[in-house]
Amino acid sequence: MRDVAIIGAYETVHGNLSGRSLRELIIEAGNGAIKDSGIERKEIEALYLGNYAGNEFNNQNQMASFAATLIGLGHLPAFRVEAACASGGIAIRQGFLAVTTGQYDTVIAMGAEKMNTKDPTTTMEIVAKGQDAEIEGGFCVSGPSGFALNAVRHMHEFGTTKEMLATVAEKNYFHGSKNPYAHKRKVIPFKNIMKASMVTTPLGFHDMSLVTDAAAAVIITTLDKAKAICKKPVIIKGSGLGGDYFSLALKSTSTAFPATIRAAEEAFKMAGVKREDINVLECHDCFTITEIINIEDLGFVEKGKGGPFTLDGNTRLGGKLPVNTSGGLKSKGHPIGCTGVGQVVEMTFQLRDQADERQVPNARTALTHVLGGPSATSVVHILQRGYE
Repeated sequence: MRDVAIIGAYETVHGNLSGRSLRELIIEAGNGAIKDSGIERKEIEALYLGNYAGNEFNNQNQMASFAATLIGLGHLPAFRVEAACASGGIAIRQGFLAVTTGQYDTVIAMGAEKMNTKDPTTTMEIVAKGQDAEIEGGFCVSGPSGFALNAVRHMHEFGTTKEMLATVAEKNYFHGSKNPYAHKRKVIPFKNIMKASMVTTPLGFHDMSLVTDAAAAVIITTLDKAKAICKKPVIIKGSGLGGDYFSLALKSTSTAFPATIRAAEEAFKMAGVKREDINVLECHDCFTITEIINIEDLGFVEKGKGGPFTLDGNTRLGGKLPVNTSGGLKSKGHPIGCTGVGQVVEMTFQLRDQADERQVPNARTALTHVLGGPSATSVVHILQRGYE
């Protein structure tokens, strides 16, 4: 197994980009990452793309070849990965595995999603297909209602409160206000979050992630090559992929996501680092309760303590463990197939000291985590500064 590093990272602005096509977003992100890497296009040997629903949002199939062609790599092997919200995370993992095993020396991993192309009802119908659409979807189980069940049970078992959920939202809006790439760059007062209209009990309007358009890309190569050509390489120290039952009725617990626990175990074992070594992380906050459960399942706090840990300010910039410095899915946005790649871009910026107002001082080791569909798939990556 060879050591692997990121030498180029780029993401587009996130938002409801009505004036921009999926084609334009892919071109900007792909070319941006190549330019940032400093390598020539001919050195790239394969492309991995995370995309959830280009066939429905954009009337486009064979998305990987489409993306490769747009950035002048149409002659290369190109692979599309679809695992709902974990799509981009798996695209990164597949690129990492290809390089570390010696299949390729240099690859590009991308994520792209242009979601704001349909009316809101149709959009939510497409998003809901990330769950068991025929059976559980027929009984009104959706993303919001499914994760609301997690929230209710977590509140019942551990005393998690609405104030704790609101703190996740307020904190991520604050972080996003400092991120020029974020969809929603606006601080929302805590009292406004608490008074927001209810969507599905106990989750209100501000407990939800955003419907976002964006693309992101990274160039992955061997560490030896990275050190020879790059001033600030970022090493991929560990990668973990975990799974769990797709159907809610078959899950063993409502207060944890076993897929995340399994992915984290694999990533930390591979990386050879401890939880206390992590300086900053991006984790999946599709709903506010999800961030609370995820920091527990990733092993940073005891089960049931994620809410108080957040309420005490530990996950805020300047806190003990800054979480979602980008603004997370709540503020930066959630372009489904792109999200996992965008997380890695954000942590690359942090480890290069390029995160400007949201920079975590002396960040040396970072983690990304993404969760797919009804918590059925999880991907964790551990990244480390590869320079002094």
